[in-house]
Amino acid sequence: MKKILCLLLSLTLIIGLCACSGNPSDVSSIESSGGSSVLDVSSGDASSAQDLNCDEITNISDKLNLNEFDKEFLAFIDGKKQGNYMVSPLSFRYALGLLLAGADGNTKTELLTALGVKSVDEWTAYCTNFNGFIKRFYDQLNSEVEQYNMWYMPADGKSESKIDNAPKRAIKVANSIWKRENIKEDFTSEYKDYVSKNYSAEYKTFTEKNAVNKINAWVNEKTEKLIPRLLPDTYDTKNLAVILMNALYFKNNWEISFNEFATKTDDFNTKTGEKVKKDFMEQTEDFAYYSDEGTQAVILPMYSGVNMAFVIGDTENISEKISKAESVKVHVKIPKIDTETSFDKGEFIEFLAELGVFDAFSPEKADFSNIIDHQIWVDDIIQKTKIKTDEKGVEAAAVTAIITKDAAMMPTEDKPVDFIADRPFSFYIYTTCNDITSMLFAGMISE
Repeated sequence: MKKILCLLLSLTLIIGLCACSGNPSDVSSIESSGGSSVLDVSSGDASSAQDLNCDEITNISDKLNLNEFDKEFLAFIDGKKQGNYMVSPLSFRYALGLLLAGADGNTKTELLTALGVKSVDEWTAYCTNFNGFIKRFYDQLNSEVEQYNMWYMPADGKSESKIDNAPKRAIKVANSIWKRENIKEDFTSEYKDYVSKNYSAEYKTFTEKNAVNKINAWVNEKTEKLIPRLLPDTYDTKNLAVILMNALYFKNNWEISFNEFATKTDDFNTKTGEKVKKDFMEQTEDFAYYSDEGTQAVILPMYSGVNMAFVIGDTENISEKISKAESVKVHVKIPKIDTETSFDKGEFIEFLAELGVFDAFSPEKADFSNIIDHQIWVDDIIQKTKIKTDEKGVEAAAVTAIITKDAAMMPTEDKPVDFIADRPFSFYIYTTCNDITSMLFAGMISE
């Protein structure tokens, strides 16, 4: 299978405004008065996100506008990972935004060139465009909940059934900036103002001894326990200086749910030719569909303009192909997904280096003086993702951490067509707002 070349945007963590359980079908509803901010923050100014608006959410597949950075990133990851995996371009985008906002000199120039933008504000605009989508997402949800509370009468007269049937979906982004306690310098006021306004970032401190526990606790909270740990207990915390983190949590329902009674165990043909048993969901409905000699794609819509595309075969130029999808009756048979992925072996640093980013990783040359008047350099970039699907919907999360150290211390129309995903397939979860596509998650199931 060729590279998962052409989809989806940035990578940081979306987190649900509501308390969510581990079952993707049990999405907690949000009350119309719930949530004081669009972004998940316990401190910081989220008003800038609330002022944004998403004029248009693409509900099917006619717009999938990807930039070169995202295409190259997905192609790079596809060449690195074997077997099942998922990555979050959106989470990576947010984390890079926190880093870029504090870069200066040649470090900043290299990052701008690699990201394909002319200014920090241009990159931030991509991120805050998604903030506008979050606001639209919750505006729609609040409206539905209000109507539901006004008109729904439980048949059995029990309030529990009313709660069970309420509109259910969640999406959140959380950003945080961490500093080692014994670093006497504080973050620059300009940096704090910028990331508070644009990223609603909260500020945390750590010590070498408590860093792992504090970071993992934050990750567990922001991903609704879907990703309980980012760092292992053995992670080297010596000389950790500043950590920039993003968390993304997403929970949504299919517009057309699968019937649980139609789910059956069947064979899935792995990339290596083996057969393994998987639980396949199945239904026949009108969906956006595309096919050519080498590619089959079907797009399953979720609520509030989010789609999940499933692709069998060649994924080259997939954004163009998906944009050509047309609504036809499709017999869809797809396996449930339950997979998690860790990028913790320097993959993201290698990718940025291939794009010409070097100074950021150099103890001598790194210039992040706009963050803090203390010599730091990027030592590690880690991302963890997890996704679960069932008959009712999708639950997924991602966490991205950019970890720095003290530089001085280290170097036919009526006849259904078949989409039978019983062999390796790719998947993409995305939305398009104001002609800008945000790729929440992308991955492959091959075993």
